[in-house]
Amino acid sequence: MSRALRLLDCFCGMGGVSDGFAAEGFDVTGIDIVDAPKLLGYKYRFIQADIRTLNGKDFRGYDVIWGSPPCREFSQFAKSFGYRWKKPCNTNEGLELVNTFLRFIEDAEPKIWIMENVPNLSNYLNLKPKVTAKIKPSMKRSFWGNFPSFMIPIFDDGRIIWHIQGKLRSWERAKIPLSCSRAFAVACRDKLLEA
Repeated sequence: MSRALRLLDCFCGMGGVSDGFAAEGFDVTGIDIVDAPKLLGYKYRFIQADIRTLNGKDFRGYDVIWGSPPCREFSQFAKSFGYRWKKPCNTNEGLELVNTFLRFIEDAEPKIWIMENVPNLSNYLNLKPKVTAKIKPSMKRSFWGNFPSFMIPIFDDGRIIWHIQGKLRSWERAKIPLSCSRAFAVACRDKLLEA
C-alpha cells in the first residue's frame, strides 16, 4: 500500500490551498501564527507557530510545501489605502517573512515547492515568479517555485495568465480559490507519482 502524498501549507489562513490538495487525496498539515482552526475555520492537521521560529529540517519528508506569506506589505491596495490602517505597511517586515519561507524551503527540501503572493512582490525579489495569473476577475497572483506546468497559458499584454472564475466577497480576497489549489494539487500529484 502506498503512502498518501503530503502537503505542508505555510501561512495556511482559511485553508484555500489545503482544501484543494485534500480534495485530491493529499495528507494536509497547515502552519500559521494564529489559531487558524478557531479563528478562520481551518479544518486540517494544524501547527500554530511563527515560521521564523521553525527549522525547515524538521519538516523534511513533505512532498509539497506551499507558502502564502502575507501580501499586505506589497499589494497595490496597501499602497493606495494603507495610510488608513493603524499599523502602516512595512516592506522590510514582509520581506523578512518571504525570505524566511525561502530559507525554510531550502532546509526542508520538498520535492515541489510553491510560493504565492501579489505580483508586486517581484519588485523586491531577485527571484522572478514562474507565472503570474489572474485567478479571479479582480485578483492576480504570482507563483514562484519548482511546480510542474499544468495549464494552457493565455497571453495578455505579453504576460502569461489564466482565468478561474468565482464569486468574490471582500473577506475572501486572501483565500486561494478551490479550483486554483486543486489544479496545483493535480499537477503536483501527477508529477510525484511519475517519479
